[in-house]
Amino acid sequence: MIRALRAVAGVLVLVLATLLMVVGLVLCLTVVLLPVGLGVGFLAVKLGKAGVRLLLPRKVDVQRGLQGSLRVPEIRAAADRFARSTRRPRRRLRKRVRRARRRLGKRLSS
Repeated sequence: MIRALRAVAGVLVLVLATLLMVVGLVLCLTVVLLPVGLGVGFLAVKLGKAGVRLLLPRKVDVQRGLQGSLRVPEIRAAADRFARSTRRPRRRLRKRVRRARRRLGKRLSS
């Protein structure tokens, strides 16, 4: 229900942004109203961005979808393997950075 309302709101905002863009372009045709037309055009672009943001799924929805797809055993196993394979290099890198900082600290303090 909420997704449908977001989609309807997004479409309405995009229609409004399109209309404002047309009005801004018409205003820009006259030299006197050029500053007003530019302002209306920028407002139309901002509204267009907001409309697209409303049409796209929220970050929470995407994460829920990914968690739901991890119910498949093969996908879960692949995700676990990837998580395990990245842990070891991160630990090693942290240890190397720690050692390098200690050595640098000893050299600077000497």
